[in-house]
Amino acid sequence: MFVLRTSGRSAAVDDDCREFSLLGKRHVSGLALARPVTTGVRSHAVLELQQDHGGARFRALVGGEFVPGEGDRLAWRVRHWETVRPTPQQGLLCGALLPGLPEGLDHAAEAGLHADLDSGALPAGRLVIDRAGYDQESSSVLFATAAELLLHVLLAGAFGSPAEPVIRSWVATGRIPAELPRVDVRA
Repeated sequence: MFVLRTSGRSAAVDDDCREFSLLGKRHVSGLALARPVTTGVRSHAVLELQQDHGGARFRALVGGEFVPGEGDRLAWRVRHWETVRPTPQQGLLCGALLPGLPEGLDHAAEAGLHADLDSGALPAGRLVIDRAGYDQESSSVLFATAAELLLHVLLAGAFGSPAEPVIRSWVATGRIPAELPRVDVRA
């Protein structure tokens, strides 16, 4: 796990946090499932962002997996939370979060992915967002940012690039780099 902090923003990335698994059956997805590459290359990560603004501390936790595939299509799925009473769990940064992706925040996470999904620049494979955590201060804007940033982290991990520069850029500037990590799917 690595954690980066400034006075106004913090980010933490870890391999997995099963306690934030989304178990609900409702989900949204796009495109037909791409056939996975048989090399076993896959990237999974959980990312928590925190941003202080106007005296409030906004937090968002999302996690998932990217598996490179053959062809030119990316299949994707965002699972949603349907549990009635989640139990608070310790997040990656300080403080507890409720596991789940409730209505409103689910649409924000999807929206955060759409710019990259619609660009046609993503490699073929399977993307699943299946971990999430929120609190009363969570904002849809930060969830959209977290989902987009997670996509960058997952792609970097799948193709051997470090994710830390992408995270450092967001913590320092509040912006995600305009370009996705360069990937060569023929390598």
